[in-house]
Amino acid sequence: MRLAMGLPTHLGAPPDPGLVLQWARLADEAGFSSLAVHDRPNHWTWEPLAALAAVASITQRARLMTSALLLPPRPEGLVAKQAAVVDQISGGRLDLGVALGARPVDFDTLGGPFEGRGARFDRQLQRLGELWAGASAGDDDISGPPPVQRPGPPLWIGGYTDRAIRRAVRYGSGYMMGAAGSEVMAKRATEVREHAAEHGRTLNVAGMAYIAFGAAEQTAERAQRELLRYYGTLRRPFEDMVHRGDADALEAQLDEYRVAGLDLLILMPTIPELAQLESIAGELLPRLGSVSD
Repeated sequence: MRLAMGLPTHLGAPPDPGLVLQWARLADEAGFSSLAVHDRPNHWTWEPLAALAAVASITQRARLMTSALLLPPRPEGLVAKQAAVVDQISGGRLDLGVALGARPVDFDTLGGPFEGRGARFDRQLQRLGELWAGASAGDDDISGPPPVQRPGPPLWIGGYTDRAIRRAVRYGSGYMMGAAGSEVMAKRATEVREHAAEHGRTLNVAGMAYIAFGAAEQTAERAQRELLRYYGTLRRPFEDMVHRGDADALEAQLDEYRVAGLDLLILMPTIPELAQLESIAGELLPRLGSVSD
């Protein structure tokens, strides 16, 4: 199981640009497999592809991932162009995670219709591949630039429904889940691989886990406050949603995701302090073995 590190582009009020860039440099140097960013349009969270463009030129080896960009409220032609630029700047390191979206207010913010988003999502997923292929072939009718990766950046489809799995098998290189916990992820990972095998395909499976390094009550209070700023309300109890503790406790908790069968675990920070990243990289990663591709 590879480990990715989330960037704190969703934390703070609003996020600190200097912290985000320094976080990206250090996480890249530490050896995380990927750097990932959230998407929440109706919020101060940074726009995902703009955020990855900002860190692409100051990182060297980690892949850059949206986890996950809401595609239906955005024009797919613009997303294809933006993604190709990030792929070029990064030397072919972009993984484009996309999802359907479930909050009407996010669609209102971006000006896209909420109704009919499922059918639009299907058309957009197909169209992204067509746009990248056309740009790579030098098609004058297709707006470039071409991505470095051919036929295009790997697509990761997010969601929990059976339809999301079918989309991932049809259009994607991978399937991703939010912070649902290792038990849910184990069940879905099995279903994804079985469905993919039925269609002669193999997919990577990723999941996300919120993390706060440290067992002190002040750590829990700060992490909970930041998550409430992001979500407004928590759909699950904080204790079930955030992995926290020292290196021993976190090692045991995160190993459950390896047992669940994930190929990639995205660690999303809950406290926008560089000391959190330094502790995770310095004290936890050596216990987990190789985390890079």
